[in-house]
Amino acid sequence: MELIIIPTGQGKYTVTDTKDRKIYSVTKKKKFVGMPVTTLHDASGYALYTLIRTESGVKPAFQIIFNDAVFLHARCRSFFVDPAIDLEGDGGKYTLKGREHAHLKIKIDKTEIGSIDTEKQANNQPKYILHMDDKYYDDYVPLFAVVVDKCFNGTNK
Repeated sequence: MELIIIPTGQGKYTVTDTKDRKIYSVTKKKKFVGMPVTTLHDASGYALYTLIRTESGVKPAFQIIFNDAVFLHARCRSFFVDPAIDLEGDGGKYTLKGREHAHLKIKIDKTEIGSIDTEKQANNQPKYILHMDDKYYDDYVPLFAVVVDKCFNGTNK
């Protein structure tokens, strides 16, 4: 599975496949106790998952919510040396880690199941390319690239 996640400004993203078909959209709608709420929608506009920032700063934290319950907790663990993000909860335990921000491997335990590569577009904005083994893919996975953008976006530009 390969998806392309492109930030479109104002906390919004478009998720397309390799044939440039829109698969998902990510929108920022409102604030929850001072924190922006980001929602993943399928192509028909149905809200699937919600992403809420729970901590700000150099190492932000997020919650991915499904059916009004926290599904995954995401935390930026390391920013400069071997950048890493941990995601843990009912959805499993994932680690996004790499030697640089532009190439992060997605792992479950020690098994590599995919990657998120960051490229610059012509307008100097980042574009995230998500590669993942079909066996492990689920609808919430594009939010991993959104978390990467929110954690490392200053270093990926």
